[in-house]
Amino acid sequence: MANDPDFGVLLTRLLNSRQTDIAWLASASGIPESEVRSVADGVPPSASQVEGLAAALGFRTADLFVIAGLSVPEPLQPCEASAGSELVHLIHVVMALPADQRTHIRETVEQLPHLPGIRPADPPRDFYRGDGGLGTMLLTMLCANRNLHSPIAAAKTLHLLTRGRMYLAGSTYARIAAGATPLRPDWVGGFATALGIPAADLAAITGTDLSEATPPEDPLAAEMAELLWDCRRLRVSQIEHVCAEAKAMLVPVPGDDWNRVHHRHGTWWGAPRR
Repeated sequence: MANDPDFGVLLTRLLNSRQTDIAWLASASGIPESEVRSVADGVPPSASQVEGLAAALGFRTADLFVIAGLSVPEPLQPCEASAGSELVHLIHVVMALPADQRTHIRETVEQLPHLPGIRPADPPRDFYRGDGGLGTMLLTMLCANRNLHSPIAAAKTLHLLTRGRMYLAGSTYARIAAGATPLRPDWVGGFATALGIPAADLAAITGTDLSEATPPEDPLAAEMAELLWDCRRLRVSQIEHVCAEAKAMLVPVPGDDWNRVHHRHGTWWGAPRR
């Protein structure tokens, strides 16, 4: 949108929030200070500059491309589009498992081979693309970079990772992406949780006051945000394989003090609570 701040403004907000400066960023990134100052002044960064800035700032490179308003290079894009429903189901199951089983699932994901990327003949509709400014930025990082794609999958994922605090319809996320619905502080906190980005950083970038909406620390949600990111390099069939392995760890639930995942043939299936 015409009045949205450029990347230089967002970068300056982030540096100010962290109480650091251009000189530090130049030294940490290996980019000449004059070039970093030019970016901060509004000159669009090059791909190599984005990569250097991401490493220095501790951001995932694909996310910083989105924040910079640039297209994510194909090597950094998910392996296969349209994995949203499978990813939601995987997160739902793995969140219920004990720590050792969650670790096993994450190790399984890490050990799966990197297969050549493929694009479906009928790719999913890109709900998250548009001219919605900061809303588009957030939905693109979540839906495109993490392979959720549809706003419905985004809604379900955020509902899971925020433990029900962020309960919005898929249509609301589509409106956020289009810039038709203003961002709320608690929503920015929810996006920070799902994206695995420090809430203070995302608040600074979006110009949001989180003083009364800072998300609670949730190690499990942070772990699942990492799992969501790791799965971006997998094909849909691989995600289905991991999900089947996770579901095989579920057992009949004997009482209310267990995590319930799904109901089948008159029995709840789940795992012991942590």
